[in-house]
Amino acid sequence: MTRPTQETFVQRQEIELPPDAPDSFTIFQGVVHPMFDLTRLRHDEPFFARAAVTFLPDVLLSRAVNAAARFDRTRRTIARSGIDDVLVLVYLSGSFTFEVNGTSRPVDANHIAFFDLNLPFSIESQHVDNISLAVSRRRLAELMPTLDGIHGAVLSQGATLALLLAHLHACNEAAQRISTEESPAISAVTLQLVAGALLSAKRQVAGLPARAGMASLADMTNLIEDLLGRADLGPDLLMAAFNISRASLYRAFEPVGGVAAFILERRLNRALHAITAPHPTHVRLKQLAHDLGFAHPTSFTRAFKKRFGIPPHEVRSLRAYPDGVQSPAWRQALSAHLHATSPDGDPKSSHSPG
Repeated sequence: MTRPTQETFVQRQEIELPPDAPDSFTIFQGVVHPMFDLTRLRHDEPFFARAAVTFLPDVLLSRAVNAAARFDRTRRTIARSGIDDVLVLVYLSGSFTFEVNGTSRPVDANHIAFFDLNLPFSIESQHVDNISLAVSRRRLAELMPTLDGIHGAVLSQGATLALLLAHLHACNEAAQRISTEESPAISAVTLQLVAGALLSAKRQVAGLPARAGMASLADMTNLIEDLLGRADLGPDLLMAAFNISRASLYRAFEPVGGVAAFILERRLNRALHAITAPHPTHVRLKQLAHDLGFAHPTSFTRAFKKRFGIPPHEVRSLRAYPDGVQSPAWRQALSAHLHATSPDGDPKSSHSPG
């Protein structure tokens, strides 16, 4: 008679930093460092934080409560971290304000906001009380026509909002009991709900065209992704491919900054991913520039530095966690930081392999 295999649970990290601990802010600043630069808003009040992070396949679930703070994700932070997920954020009480492209927007409790972690933004709140997900871009892209237009989208009404909220609460309540065997199914359901919520939220983004002539913006951006390496990728190629006029093409891309700007942004984002990926050997920047359709390595370096604030050859030296990207980077960073900086030397955590 064989004994049943002992059930194992997904990795989970917890931290509690009381207001009477003198280094609470510094420790929490290090915990969020892989994703944000943290600024304290109220120096006249003690800082405190409680956070729990649960690592599911392709999904990182977080529950956090902490004192007033500002979370900034800058070009430099993006280049340093290499994390390229999509952030799903809901406040359970109170509200927060985020800034995208110089525009601020308040978000009420129980409204869900979505952020592209490959783009800059900031979040500010007088009292943090939230559940968030960091979702794999690759997995989410498999479920949607395009991820363009999601940055700063907010879902504030509808059945999809109610379903995703209920799911987030349920996952948070069950987080400590999720087994490694159950985790892929839970992640799959979560990804489907997030994709549905994003599609609903994108419909609320003012000015985003659904169609351009007879071609959708999603079709054109998907073709751009496929052809990023072609030096002749530009308006003329797209006009010929979709049989549309130049005016229709420019009108379609106006909400995302224009055709040329969009192509350049996607090329630079692809370059960032290649440079920060955990390759056995470093990618040759000259070859990377050629593979992404840049006419000359100098033009690539100049454009990269303008977008991210540093030249491409400095990115690896800046990266805080070079052995992983996306959620695994945060997994390793959090685990190492919590074990190294817990006030009592024995952080509250429970995990098992897998």
